[in-house]
Amino acid sequence: MIERVLKKIFLTDNVFLLEISRSNREDILLGQFASIKTSLKDKILRRPFTIVRNEKNSITFLIKVVGSSTESIGNFDKGDFVDILYPLGKGFKENLDYENTIFVGGGIGIAALIPFLRNVKYKLIFGDREGEYEEVLKYFSLKGLHCQEKKGKFKGYPTDFLNRYDFDTIVGCGPKAMLKSLKDYSVKNDKKFYAVYEEVMGCGVGLCNGCSVKTEDGDFIKLCTEGPVLDGKRIVYD
Repeated sequence: MIERVLKKIFLTDNVFLLEISRSNREDILLGQFASIKTSLKDKILRRPFTIVRNEKNSITFLIKVVGSSTESIGNFDKGDFVDILYPLGKGFKENLDYENTIFVGGGIGIAALIPFLRNVKYKLIFGDREGEYEEVLKYFSLKGLHCQEKKGKFKGYPTDFLNRYDFDTIVGCGPKAMLKSLKDYSVKNDKKFYAVYEEVMGCGVGLCNGCSVKTEDGDFIKLCTEGPVLDGKRIVYD
C-alpha cells in the first residue's frame, strides 16, 4: 500500500514523529503495528512500528533512529510516498481495569504504550536512561513516575518503583532486561503481565519465522501474527 507523508517532527535529536495518510479503513486495534519499507536499496526487510495514533485520515508513529533503516525513514519529507503495510498484528482486545493496571515503559518502548493511555486515567512508570525522552512525554502529555538510572528525582530502574502502587496487572514495553524483571516480579507477586514485545521481523505477516519468540513450554510464537501483545509470563527473554 502506498501512502504519503503528512508531517514529520523531530522531538529530540534522534526521536521523531511520522504522520502519514490513511486510506485503509480497516479498524486498528490497540497494539497493532505497521511495516514500513525503507528507501535503502540494500535493505529488503521492512521495519515494524507501533501505530501510536490513528485518526480517520492519518496514522502516526514514534520512531527512534538507531541505524541506517530508521535513519532513512527519518529522511522522509512531507509529500513523499511511503510503501507501508497496516494494520498488522493480532491487536489487544482484553478489557483492562485501569484502576488496577500499571503501565511500565522503557526508552522507545513508550511508543507501544501511548495508544493505551489516551483519554483514560492511568498509572505509568517510565524508565529513561539519560533523560532523553522528556520532550516526548511533554508532547503526548504523559504523566507518571519518570525515573532515570543516575540522576533526577527518581533514580533507578522502573521495577524499583513498582511497590509504590496498588495493581494486579502490568502492561510493559521496553528492553528485554526490563521485561525479564517485570516477568520475575509478576511471577513472584502473582500479578498478570502483558508484554508488548518488540523484535526484528521478516515478512511481518506470518509467512516466515523471523520474529519467532520462545515460550516457557518450549514452543515458539510468531510475534507478527500472535502478538505483539503477549502473556509476558509465558515468554523466555534471552
